[in-house]
Amino acid sequence: MRQSVMLAAVAGTLVLAPATLVIPAFATPDQSPTAPTTAAPVTTAPPATTAAPITTAPPITTAPPVTTPPVTTEPPVTTPPVTTEPPVTTPSFPKPQDPDDGYGPDGFDTFGYDRFGFDRWGYDRWGYDRSGYDHSGYDRWGYDRQGYNADGYTEKGCARTGADRPDADHAACDLRRARPATGSAGS
Repeated sequence: MRQSVMLAAVAGTLVLAPATLVIPAFATPDQSPTAPTTAAPVTTAPPATTAAPITTAPPITTAPPVTTPPVTTEPPVTTPPVTTEPPVTTPSFPKPQDPDDGYGPDGFDTFGYDRFGFDRWGYDRWGYDRSGYDHSGYDRWGYDRQGYNADGYTEKGCARTGADRPDADHAACDLRRARPATGSAGS
């Protein structure tokens, strides 16, 4: 170690010595009038004596590689499987029975009439259909769908055959005969 410090000092003086000689040459000269001076001869230092042979340092030995113990991993954490609960089924209760309204599944009561009072053929308890006519085709006052009674006369006395009663309203009977047979114009 001491030897390497000495070598560095010698090398530094050899490098810096010429620089100390050159620097005064570039310095700014004094401008005052003075008598010329003569420069003293520059003497150089004697050559350095031969230095001792440089010995190389012994090779650096590296430390043996650090061996780390093998890393042991913990076994993976296993979570228990998620179990879903089956859907809760509510016990089925029997449908509450509708109160008995007196009509069977077909809509008729024990006497054979529906909620509106008509039997299976469409007639009410007095024998008239929904339009108000009985089995023979006459209404409650005894007139058929064309307005004639069982004798063939209207309430105004007009006859089906054209021979009106003597007390008939002849003008109303003529208007009645002038209408189309179906009661609708043009057919």
